[in-house]
Amino acid sequence: MTPSGTPFETPGREVKHLEIAILAMLWAVTLWRAPSAVRTVKQRALWTAFAALTLSMTLRLPGVMRTLDDGAGVNNLSTLIKHCLGMIAAGAVVDFVVAIARPETGRRLRARHYAALTAMTAMTVLFAFFVPRPHEMTDFFEETAGNGWATVYYLLFVVYLGIAMATATWLFWGSARHASALWLRTGVRLMGIGTAVGVLYTLMRAGYIASRLAGLTDATSDIAVDNVTDALKYLAIAFILIGSSIPAFGVAWRTVQDGRHYRQLQPLWQDLTKVTPDIVLKTGLLRSPRLRLYRRVIEIRDAALTLDAYTAGEVRERAHAAALQAGFDPATSPAAEALWMRATREGKARGVLPVRGTQEPAAVGIDELDFTTEVHRLIQLARIYHSAVADDFLTATSQEATA
Repeated sequence: MTPSGTPFETPGREVKHLEIAILAMLWAVTLWRAPSAVRTVKQRALWTAFAALTLSMTLRLPGVMRTLDDGAGVNNLSTLIKHCLGMIAAGAVVDFVVAIARPETGRRLRARHYAALTAMTAMTVLFAFFVPRPHEMTDFFEETAGNGWATVYYLLFVVYLGIAMATATWLFWGSARHASALWLRTGVRLMGIGTAVGVLYTLMRAGYIASRLAGLTDATSDIAVDNVTDALKYLAIAFILIGSSIPAFGVAWRTVQDGRHYRQLQPLWQDLTKVTPDIVLKTGLLRSPRLRLYRRVIEIRDAALTLDAYTAGEVRERAHAAALQAGFDPATSPAAEALWMRATREGKARGVLPVRGTQEPAAVGIDELDFTTEVHRLIQLARIYHSAVADDFLTATSQEATA
């Protein structure tokens, strides 16, 4: 029985397998992102979008819908709540992209928030006093199509949704051009595609609602339109889900790579810092793999600057010649540097005095480095430093020094 005491006219809306799959993904992403909601404004906005959308989609399930409406004693109350949650989700998506593209305005209450509150208030008034709801309806859209007040109610919903999605699309595509990392750029663009599909969804809904009111279409088109708009909605959600997840996976992948590069540089760092212990920063354990890698790169660079003062000009010349003989291109390979560093390190370990004034370790900030390029250069240098070519060069240099 319905809250009004009349039975449902149909056995209930069929729940599609795709709808269940999308809902499961929404719940998974909402729970996964919950801890990040307390960290930053943009992460909180994104979590709010997913949480509101997840609850809205959950209210589409006939069992949940009936439980809420019967418990409240209000026909189709779940429909109003579902639409308000959808508007909150759309507004939160805009807040998220504003925090990315225009962070200076992200903390201020903007006109879009007042517009959302005004639209939801007007929809609530229309729903409570004007939209006819003599009994619980299993498909509110189809059963009220053609009614004037219901059309106004729906148009408020879809027009707000369309404006929000169009704004988000514009901002997503604008911010994607300025994203430095490929994975971030890809994620933002996919979210922009998702919101663009959302615009198509609202245009189709609004056009069909208006055509039903004008008598240009009849109820025979309801199911077809419902299927098409549902497909657009699921497609939009899928693009937003995937796009929002790619940056997170990109960060995870970068963390794995940073840890691997840190370990690859460990032997070189250990060898150099044994003879230049003063350049090692005495700090507590850094938790971030990226910060540990930054520290390692800078300390290797500082060790190289210290050893530079112990390197004679003839050693550099021989290192350059040996690198060429081994087939390395001096323009692209750090082979010569690796060879003279290996020889100089051994000389300093034996107590050789500097041949010129020692340079102060460079106070280079991490922002001043092309960090990715430098890491790959040092990994290449480390391989050559521990290679047979370096062993032979060290042997030859040591023999000349003791001759």
